[in-house]
Amino acid sequence: MAGKNVIVFPTDFSPRSRSAISWVQQMAAQLKAEVHCLYVVEEPQIYATLDMGPVPIPSIDELTKSARTRLDAFVRDSITALGISATGTVLVGRPADEIVSYAKSHDAQMVIMTTHGYSGVKHLLLGSTTEAVLRHAACPVLSIRTA
Repeated sequence: MAGKNVIVFPTDFSPRSRSAISWVQQMAAQLKAEVHCLYVVEEPQIYATLDMGPVPIPSIDELTKSARTRLDAFVRDSITALGISATGTVLVGRPADEIVSYAKSHDAQMVIMTTHGYSGVKHLLLGSTTEAVLRHAACPVLSIRTA
């Protein structure tokens, strides 16, 4: 296989997301892979309510800049500190679509991500990024269920 093996590790910086780091570490060692940490910025949605008036929302550039700062710190403190070769990338769009596209374009050997394990109405209302990635990724997806 030409090039370096790649594991894609999407994060939202939450403790839930961080709980997968031990799996990332194990799989990176087994596959001799570089870890590509992803954070996807979703475009802000404006919902009108009665008498709310103008609501300032951050621009995509502001959101991306903030995410870049947080992702750099996350990669440095949580991934490379463990001796794992890693990079961080901030993308803009729908998380599942961006994760699947990134994994495909980088010929990833695996995606590792967490899921809440919601069911019923909560699942319908919140959707599932992990489920969409599982359905559409061209590579294996290791889904870590968290509480």
